[in-house]
Amino acid sequence: MGTEDQQRNGAERPRSGKTGRDRLLCNAKFGCIRIHAGSLRSSGSYSLQVKPGPEEPLPRTEMQDGAPARSAVSATTEHDSRRYNDPPKQKSTVLTSNPYKTRSSPFYRHIAQSTGPCNLVTTAGQIGIRPDGSVPLDPVEQIEQALTNLKHCLEAAGADVTDIMKLTYYIVDFDHTNPQQRVPILAFLGDHRPATTLVPVPKLALPGIMFEIEATAAVPQHATEKVDVVVVGAGLSGLQAAVDLQKAGLRVKVLEARDRVGGKTWSQVAQGSVCDVGAAWINDTNQSKMFGLAQRYGLDLITQNTSGNIIVDKGVGKHKVHPYGDLLADADDKEDIDDIVRVRNIFEATCQQIDISKPVESGIALRKDLDNITFEQWIRSLGCREHAVNALTIGARAMLGVEPRDMSALYFLDYCKAGGGYMLMRSDCKDGGQYLRVTEGTQSFSRGLAAELAPGALVLQSPVRSIEQRGGGVRVVSARGTFEASRVIVSVPTPLYSEIAFDPPLPAEKLAMASSTRLGDYCKMIVFYAKPWWREQGFCGLTQSCHGPFAVTRDTSVDADNHYSLTCFVVGQPARDWILLPPAERQTAVLNQIARIFGPFAKVDEPIDVVEQIWQNEQWSQGCPCPVMGPGMLTKYEDVIRASAGRVHFVGTETAFEWKGYMEGAVRSGERGAREVLLTLNKAKL
Repeated sequence: MGTEDQQRNGAERPRSGKTGRDRLLCNAKFGCIRIHAGSLRSSGSYSLQVKPGPEEPLPRTEMQDGAPARSAVSATTEHDSRRYNDPPKQKSTVLTSNPYKTRSSPFYRHIAQSTGPCNLVTTAGQIGIRPDGSVPLDPVEQIEQALTNLKHCLEAAGADVTDIMKLTYYIVDFDHTNPQQRVPILAFLGDHRPATTLVPVPKLALPGIMFEIEATAAVPQHATEKVDVVVVGAGLSGLQAAVDLQKAGLRVKVLEARDRVGGKTWSQVAQGSVCDVGAAWINDTNQSKMFGLAQRYGLDLITQNTSGNIIVDKGVGKHKVHPYGDLLADADDKEDIDDIVRVRNIFEATCQQIDISKPVESGIALRKDLDNITFEQWIRSLGCREHAVNALTIGARAMLGVEPRDMSALYFLDYCKAGGGYMLMRSDCKDGGQYLRVTEGTQSFSRGLAAELAPGALVLQSPVRSIEQRGGGVRVVSARGTFEASRVIVSVPTPLYSEIAFDPPLPAEKLAMASSTRLGDYCKMIVFYAKPWWREQGFCGLTQSCHGPFAVTRDTSVDADNHYSLTCFVVGQPARDWILLPPAERQTAVLNQIARIFGPFAKVDEPIDVVEQIWQNEQWSQGCPCPVMGPGMLTKYEDVIRASAGRVHFVGTETAFEWKGYMEGAVRSGERGAREVLLTLNKAKL
């Protein structure tokens, strides 16, 4: 037993059984490494870029082309927004040091202490077990998975890696000549060096487990503060509400669980440019709130590329090329294409008859059981062929990350009407849901709103654990302090209400609604290329498929930055299966599908970079884009979803009447929440 430095007595040795590429992909699992390749589909050697410790450089593995992998986590900090920087995080109170005449090490410090008010957080030992219960056979993969699990524990407690005071890890049959834990742990810690103890053990509690790690962290605390309104969540809805309340003269405190603003908008650096791993599109007509913010913050807008043909995979007619906006039939698939168009037109016509202010009343008038059957049941009741089911399955997956069987028919009809109709929401043209992108990334909207708040009004890494209504006010307890207010606005997805202890409890209907809604399985894999090869061969980049991990691809290039990419939407049931694959296999599955879909019609270039985002793995999202209601739920909870509970108000894109599930809906819901609070406090401007 002892520190790692005391245990080692030999040089670094390459770990066995995995290529450099495998190592790089595995490290992606705890959110620290992005894949980089000169040719991602060919074999080769790669390396991990780890920041050196303060006392000596760290060893590095070799790389064939000499280029380092980049950190996806640090990417957002190394790139300043062209308009706004990320809000600052609270500085850690942990101070580490080495005593006089004690041998120092680049891998740890001997002493760690907190220099200010803090809450101590301890974790249980974390082992390398995946969410599905499986355990990697490779010891390094186990270490990386254990670090992923530890990272999740810290996030849930509102702690950062820099808040760690003490790490203790246990290694079965530790070999001091081959310290396989070193590179993953140092990548996890970055520059931070807490006090550390390594404990060699003959075995751990479960068979096959070779590594376990636990941490003690000190989370800095704000002094108790009294404000007019506390807003829980710094996504678009929460920030819009906070800005509106502040403009009305109220003192506001925004508590955000993440270490960034933006919620499900997240703009990451890639290829000298920015890519959006979350929400990415707006328009300049019926999304007036978002377009107004784009103008307010001087953001550069990119018109979505629709110049060129699209490719639709087999199952929606034949696997073939179509002009953008049209489905061409030939003798072999005319009956299928005609049926797809027929059913789609019925869906659109039915959708247009829904009154978004009274969806249940208007829906039942069309068909009494419309909320009691699934969307799939409704489609099949139209007497359609399987290709029509496939076409609308692609739409349901791409829009909500669910299968048609997962939601009620009325819910999806109302969802589509909220955005002007199914065809408009799916469109990449003027007035459509995917018409404009933001050069600086959509997180710029949240950064801009956050910049309008008064200094100190925003606290990051501060998940709220309890909301207590007492007497004439509300007490909000978060990971980084306690705040008192007259009113609270909760801006988190409805399924995450269970993360907060409400006292008194939320009304029974509100709790039932929150526990019954589900978030979509939504992932993106953004594949970068040296040039836009699809355009050069007459394609706009849009594909649709019901076979394989992704349902849709779109061109998400930023030409001004020489950034050329296809974003692949891995959604619905295929996403649930794909998430379970190891990182290397996930990437291979997507690249193979790109090659299969484009291959018969175009020469597919080799990618130069890949960025992956799995929203289900995010502690404070747990899915994307917004919660979905199954059969019968809209009838029960049509009004409940927006109803306040005493002094607590609720906003979020799922509560919007217009463009629910989109950034536009989030901002509109935030404005509604602010109006509610102002009316209750008699401060609304009449």
